[in-house]
Amino acid sequence: MQGNYLASKSEKLLAAYARFAQGISAIPDEKAWELSLVATGVPTFVAEARKRDLKPTGAQITAGLERGLRDMPDLIGEVDIQWRAAVSRALHDAIAVEYPEFLQVETARLEKIRTRGKIRNQAEFNLVRHRIAVLESEPELTRS
Repeated sequence: MQGNYLASKSEKLLAAYARFAQGISAIPDEKAWELSLVATGVPTFVAEARKRDLKPTGAQITAGLERGLRDMPDLIGEVDIQWRAAVSRALHDAIAVEYPEFLQVETARLEKIRTRGKIRNQAEFNLVRHRIAVLESEPELTRS
């Protein structure tokens, strides 16, 4: 989709999951492979949910997809340490291209944590850990 600003939130989210799956598909780690399968299956899951008798609303689908992205750093934590930064970078890059507005919200959450000087819960810990892994994957930072 490449940053299509006319796309709906759910379309942007689905594109981010697809790009993430593609970005980690060649990483030789079992947990990364499992994450790739999960991300690849998201469109099918959403399509099936829309067929149910008790259909979720568009807002519920979007909220669920965003929740999945917020939970992804916790799952990335299970990837072998040698591949974790690459998987974190792939997630960051997928979101940056397909749904940059999401990163703005996450950046604001990180700023609140930094200003407070304290991590309050597991979700905040995972957010900080994910950001560190993304930073560690930047070649210009790892050279020095």
